[in-house]
Amino acid sequence: MKKLLQIKWLLVFGLLMRIAFMKWGAPVYYGTESYATNGGDTWAWVSCMQNLVHTGTYTADPAYPDGKFFRPPGYAFFLMIFYLLSGLQLELAFKMAAIAQIVLDTITIFLVYRIVKILSGKEHLALLSGALYCFYPFSLVWTPVLYAESPSLFFMFLTLYLLIRPTAKYNHLLAGIFMGINVLLRVQTIFLVPPIAIYLWQKSGSFQSLFKRPVLGFFIAFGLTYGSWPLRNLCYGRFIPAEEIVNDKHFSEDFVAYMFYIWSVKTDHRPQFDQIIHGEKVDWPAASYLHPGDSITLARLANLCNTCGRGFSHFKLSAGLVKSPITEYNECTREIAETFDRLRKEQMKNNSFHFYVQVPLSNLKKALFKSSLYDQKSKIVIIVSSLLFSFRTFMIALGLLGIWLNRKHKLMDQRFLLLTFWYFSLWYLALCFGYRNIEIRYFLSTDVLLLIPGSIPVFLLLDRIFKFKTVQPSNRTL
Repeated sequence: MKKLLQIKWLLVFGLLMRIAFMKWGAPVYYGTESYATNGGDTWAWVSCMQNLVHTGTYTADPAYPDGKFFRPPGYAFFLMIFYLLSGLQLELAFKMAAIAQIVLDTITIFLVYRIVKILSGKEHLALLSGALYCFYPFSLVWTPVLYAESPSLFFMFLTLYLLIRPTAKYNHLLAGIFMGINVLLRVQTIFLVPPIAIYLWQKSGSFQSLFKRPVLGFFIAFGLTYGSWPLRNLCYGRFIPAEEIVNDKHFSEDFVAYMFYIWSVKTDHRPQFDQIIHGEKVDWPAASYLHPGDSITLARLANLCNTCGRGFSHFKLSAGLVKSPITEYNECTREIAETFDRLRKEQMKNNSFHFYVQVPLSNLKKALFKSSLYDQKSKIVIIVSSLLFSFRTFMIALGLLGIWLNRKHKLMDQRFLLLTFWYFSLWYLALCFGYRNIEIRYFLSTDVLLLIPGSIPVFLLLDRIFKFKTVQPSNRTL
């Protein structure tokens, strides 16, 4: 009963803290009372959801053929539940969804606790892990924001909890379904599937066991759940396993080509992006100038982006710089896209070490050691955010240290901790060396998973003070 009370009070405190942040903290942190829907991603999901409800077609824009493939449906379906429950009242649906996310994230605290309790058999270690998640700021700040981050974390930990539970009849089947939902919420979590396969292989003891019940049930359920999205897209004549990036508004061909070009020469797309839309002189990085005529080409490109690029015009509209965007596909947009594509290929061919090594390593440095926010914030928010980013880096290091220390101390199942390491490695490398769009929220799922091994160094330190490690010796097979 005493143990139950401990986790109960942790959950109560976690819930109250999330409610308090939604009411008082979030408006200050995000700098606006409309923080919940202030991002463009929210409205992309809302558009898809509303079009499905009112027209019967899941699409971001009925007038645009590729709108059907713009967003995987996971979070749109999540919002649709509350849209229907609210009687199609969008503002009420938003409030209900935000409250639901706070509740789900509170349940996630319990899932982390239960996972560690099963892995270690140690109550103190489980409570410590739950507390680390409860107080982790980068999960907390997303709870009231209508993005897919909080629901995705809930389904990720629910999947892992079901997989490590003592065998029950439908554990693996349900885990596969929830993992499929998780990928439809946030596509990058698909990189967790190979580490899960390795974990199940090691746990079962043979490769052949992956093709037997109940493990096979996980992969079948996952394939059917996630696979419904690319299969649906095939019915429309396109094989799109994730999402169609290019669209007829902000992410038009010109802007997408610019982004992939700028990521070939540097990590951040700013300040060049801001300089372009404001019509200022663009400070292109030194790596951009491979040939004598590149300075003239880039200056002309910046002018074209500002004056007649379709995607850039929508960003200018969002920034309040123009009254209406360019809606028609034009030759200017085509020229911008083709020129940036050509310049990117030249970087790959003629500046290959910079493209394949230096920029990705710079991306990795930013991913691990980011220390500031992009947008202008109040002085107090800047100071707090810098401290929080430093804390994030510390917790990543602590998680990796915990995986290493566990080899000797054997506090948890090392196979599960290796799952966290492989997921961390796969996704960081894929994003830093492959896609290159470095937003810290994209790393949230790997970072919070590292909180589990991150509790091990803290536990060992506290044990030297309070001597509670041996209260519940673990008899787990490690």
